[in-house]
Amino acid sequence: MSGILRPYQVYLFRSRVREQIGILSSDYRLGHWVNDKIQRTGFSLVLLFIGVVLAPGDGAATEDSIIIEDVTNDQGIHGLRATFHLQASRKAIWALLTDYDRFKETFKGIRRIEIIDEDERGARVRYTIKAWILTFYYTLQRDYVRPYELITWRRTGGDFRLISGSWMILPGPREGLHEIVYESYVDVGFLIPTALVRNRAAQELEKTVARMREQLAAG
Repeated sequence: MSGILRPYQVYLFRSRVREQIGILSSDYRLGHWVNDKIQRTGFSLVLLFIGVVLAPGDGAATEDSIIIEDVTNDQGIHGLRATFHLQASRKAIWALLTDYDRFKETFKGIRRIEIIDEDERGARVRYTIKAWILTFYYTLQRDYVRPYELITWRRTGGDFRLISGSWMILPGPREGLHEIVYESYVDVGFLIPTALVRNRAAQELEKTVARMREQLAAG
């Protein structure tokens, strides 16, 4: 797959991160602690925000590919946009994205999920994410902006400075095939190695999309 970060590229990026840490602090032990915190947080975001697999070189999505774009929202927060296809009805896809009882089957990074309240307009959901020895808690307001077409979310409490994103269900190239656009914007409040997160997240999203396809095929 073209565009996937190679190990030496990740190494160079991490080296630059360490250089910046060294500039900000002359204390090696502090720099080492910060670097360790960065790597662990990066891993947690792999589980939390679902990564990406880069598409073929011409940028055209095939039915099985996943396209990734770097995007920035109106607040200047960097994020990711992933585009892929699902073979299912709008109703089935919408049900998969709003069935909180089965969320952990699809999104494996979630350790606990609590529905605070839900109605036809949306849901307020509290998540617990665990990566290695680190545990993160946050609450999202998920708005059903256009039923069977658009879901948006935003952080209302808990860890991290900002979390927002959306799912869009669009018409696909043929009957029964829908284009899915996923966007995620995250500001954790401190530096993370974006290249490392993207590289590891690529493998995670591929698995996540595969699980979505399996669940939809099973009905």
